[in-house]
Order: sequence, then structure tokens, then C-alpha cells
Amino acid sequence: MAKSTNNILRIFEIVFSICTLIHISQAITPLFLIKGANEGDGIIIANFDLSLHAKISVLIYFVTFILLALRWKKVLATISSNKLLWILIGIVCFSYFWSINPSQTMRFTVYAIGTTGFGLYLATRYTLEEQLKLIGWTYGILLILSLLFVIAIPYYGIMGGIHEGAMRGVFTHKNQFGAFMAPGGVIFWLNALRGGKYSWIYWCLLVLSCATMVMSKSTTALATFAVMLMLCLVYRIFRWRYEVMVSAVLAVTIVGIASLIWIAGYIGSDTLFSSVGKDATLSGRIFIWQAVWEQIQLRPWLGYGLAAFWNGLSGPSAYIQLAVRIPVIYSHNGFLDLWLSIGFVGLAVFVASFLSTTTQSLALLRKTNSPEGFWPLLILTYIFLSNLTEGTFSDLSSSFWAIYVAVSYSLVIAKNNQYAISE
Repeated sequence: MAKSTNNILRIFEIVFSICTLIHISQAITPLFLIKGANEGDGIIIANFDLSLHAKISVLIYFVTFILLALRWKKVLATISSNKLLWILIGIVCFSYFWSINPSQTMRFTVYAIGTTGFGLYLATRYTLEEQLKLIGWTYGILLILSLLFVIAIPYYGIMGGIHEGAMRGVFTHKNQFGAFMAPGGVIFWLNALRGGKYSWIYWCLLVLSCATMVMSKSTTALATFAVMLMLCLVYRIFRWRYEVMVSAVLAVTIVGIASLIWIAGYIGSDTLFSSVGKDATLSGRIFIWQAVWEQIQLRPWLGYGLAAFWNGLSGPSAYIQLAVRIPVIYSHNGFLDLWLSIGFVGLAVFVASFLSTTTQSLALLRKTNSPEGFWPLLILTYIFLSNLTEGTFSDLSSSFWAIYVAVSYSLVIAKNNQYAISE
């Protein structure tokens, strides 16, 4: 009887984890709730009722904390091992008191706590190997569903408006789909490297992910994916002997810098950007960043409160709208958005946490010879790259934030387990 109950709970947790990852990826539900609206077609997406999505999120967080309570001893032992994350969440909670939009900050604070809790749940429930498989299944399901949307209901699966013809799959925008598929290709590749009789499925998914990135017309996603594939090879250097590794890293760094200087000087920035369908302002992002920086300087230390800044023509975000003369709903840079939300203090704590996690991921890479050994460093690389021109974790409620939390705690757990074995 007990064995049967455990099997049922195990299956439930797997299904729950996949469904939660899909939901916090902002896939499917938001697309239907906005009825397939597109950027530039004159429809204001903010006017749609998205309360159903919020209610599902609250239900997910409730279940998450019940599952955490079932393993309370392991959770308590783990939660105290990564203080920087909880200092960051503490700053997020206190940002309510200086927020320019307290009700919105309170709402997104609940999302941030819930999503962080789900990341902690993933770390305490699954090993890094199991997490990589679970995320691979999630990405595979969303990729297949996206292709089905394009074929069966193209009004939803393919964008109209100013991005007419671009694939968005089960997401509300092509950039969201691109941000989803760029790490997806790497996830499929890592799972395929594991081998086994089903590895061919991951190779097929890898090919499909590359094709859909082209169909999404997201040059940022394609560039990020290409960089990550190259880094998969470069990161193997960290497994070499220390004295050889240092020389190799210096050589790669010098060659990389020299290549960038040559490209910038010989080809020219205008030619380079036009060749990938961009301009020297990165599709207007430079202007947005300049205007955002001016607003950051007004409240540099504590910010405007979590998710409180962007309110269209209401409040300080109106300055951005008027300055760049287009509707803007985020900075197109996750680090700037964090600075706007929780100030330099919060951003500094996050950077410290990120650097600490990166150091631990490098240590894991040097000690293991498996696909999951690459996974933490690669996802951290993606988070860094994607947040330079987009904002994949700016409100701390996305799937990327949950994965970051899971990786961060999993590295601590792996380190503690190694200490226990050595003793």
C-alpha cells in the first residue's frame, strides 16, 4: 500500500513540475487570454483580464509549499545554505514600503516568493540529472505544441501586426518564443549526449528547435544559441589540468578580444548589424536604455519597488514612452529592470549571488564528466546573455528564475554531499 502511494505521489510530482514549468514560462494561457492579440495591431494587451493566469499561479504556489512541507527537514537544512537568495527576497518584500505602486509590488512579491519556493522544491526533490531530464521534457512538449499551433491554429501560432509571419508558437510574442528556444536547443543537446535508445528523440528536437528559431525571426535567439554552442566546446577547457586550463583560457580570451576588435574595425558596426537584420541602436534598445538610466538616477539605491515602474503613460514610465515615442513595457535588459525595481542594493545582492553560483558551477564542471556537469554553467551563461538585450528574470517570477534558484541550491546540495562522502 505504501509503495503504491509513493508511486502515485512520484507521478503526481513529475506531472506537477512539468505543468508548473509550462505555466511560469508564460505559455499557452496568456496567449488565449489575450485572444491572439499582436504587437502593433492597435489592441492594448493591458486591457485584457489575466486574472485566471494569476489564480492558477496562486494554486501552484499553494501546492508547492505543501510539497516542501512534506520534506521540511531537507528544506530547512538546504534553505539556510544560500543566504544571499533570501536576502534578495527580503529586499523584494521590503520594496513594498517604498514602492510607487504598492498593490502591484505586493502582487509580484507573492509571485517572486512562490517562484523561488518552486525553485527550492526542484532542488530538494530532484538531482541535477533529473532536473535536466524534467526540463528537457517540458521544452519538448512546448516545442511540439508550438508547431501544432502553427499548423492547426495559425492565428495564434503565427504573429500578425508589425511582426507578421514570425512564429510565436504558444507564447504571446516571437521574442518570448525565441528566448524559450535558445536554451532549449542546448537542453536537447545535453540530453541527447546522455545516449540510450531514446536519444534520437532529443536529436530530432534539437533540429526542430533550430528550425523554429529561424521561423521566429528572432536574431537575438539565434545569436545566443550560436554563442552557447561555441561555449559548450570552450567550457570543456575547464576540465583540463589547472596549469593547462589557465593557459588555454588566456589564449581563448585573447583570440576572442582580437576577433571582436577586428570585426568592429574591418567590417564596421553598421555593416555588421545590418547583416543580422539590426541597426547600431539594437532596434532602438540604446535609446530605451538611455532613458531608463535617467530614471534610475532619480532613485538609484532602492528603486521604485518590484514591478512597480512600468505602467505605460502613468507614472515615471511615461517619460520612457515619450522619449522613445513607442510603447515600452520593460527595459529590454534584465539588469536595468532589477535596478529599477529594487535599486543598486538589490542588484548588488543578485550579482553577488550570481557570481557565487557561477563559481560553484565551475567547480562542479571540473569534478564531473557528465552532461549535467555542464548544465549549471550553461544555463547561467544563458541567463546572463539573455538579460543583456531582453529581461528573462526581471520580475523574479519566470521559469528562468525558478531554474536559477534550483541550480543555485542544487550546487550547494551537491557540494555538501561531496563533503559528506569525503568525510
